[in-house]
Amino acid sequence: MNCAYSLLIALMAFSGLLTAWPAYGQMMLKGTSSAGRRLFHSPAISNNGLSCGHCHADFDENKRSDGLIRAAHSLYNAYYRETWWGKDPEEEDAYSTIDEAALVCVVHYMRNKTKLTAQQMLDLRAYLKSLSFKLVRIAQPLAAAADQTGEYPGYAGGNRFEGKEIFYATCHSCHPNGNAGIAPKPIPRDQEPSYYARYIREGDGLGAILSGVDPNAYQFKEGRFMPFFGADRLSNEQIRGIIAYIKSLPPTP
Repeated sequence: MNCAYSLLIALMAFSGLLTAWPAYGQMMLKGTSSAGRRLFHSPAISNNGLSCGHCHADFDENKRSDGLIRAAHSLYNAYYRETWWGKDPEEEDAYSTIDEAALVCVVHYMRNKTKLTAQQMLDLRAYLKSLSFKLVRIAQPLAAAADQTGEYPGYAGGNRFEGKEIFYATCHSCHPNGNAGIAPKPIPRDQEPSYYARYIREGDGLGAILSGVDPNAYQFKEGRFMPFFGADRLSNEQIRGIIAYIKSLPPTP
């Protein structure tokens, strides 16, 4: 009797251990900044070739430059922000954590509908935390600058030589030499300046929404995932130069 009772207790304990093991394994997950840095610069978490590093720097842009002009703000010292996307904490669409903001990019721009694994999120979080040193109480606003009329006048007559330098700093990583790359189609050369200005300022439509121009501008379409460049990322004069350079390129193959 005692032997049977002891065996039953042992079996129950073993069964409990097996049941608890997955939860225990999840509790043991831990992110590392080295793995997070690799993910930050890798297209492995996207379905279209984009990485976090295409749109965000991971260093202080006020102190140094790698020669690129990215659409979004640097994530240096960003981990301790109190809110994201420049929103007031009381607004319903404010993102309260870096995790929530990251998932928006992964789904919206990287087109990864399966989002991130728990381990990937922990690794990215660990890396961004390693770059951050102080609490940022004032949200960094998005300087969306879509034309309120939708007409985009005044973008002709740019300097194509200056525009070439800006194009390679801003556009080339997704539109190599104006052709298809991460962007699925070449940039057309024969459009009016307003056509290019609209895409640069509005991207896939989010720039128009955040500028208050059109609340329905964004449509989730395959092959359309371009970020917008706000007024604090590109000036109108720089955009004029980019347009002049694009229109000077040879026709697409």
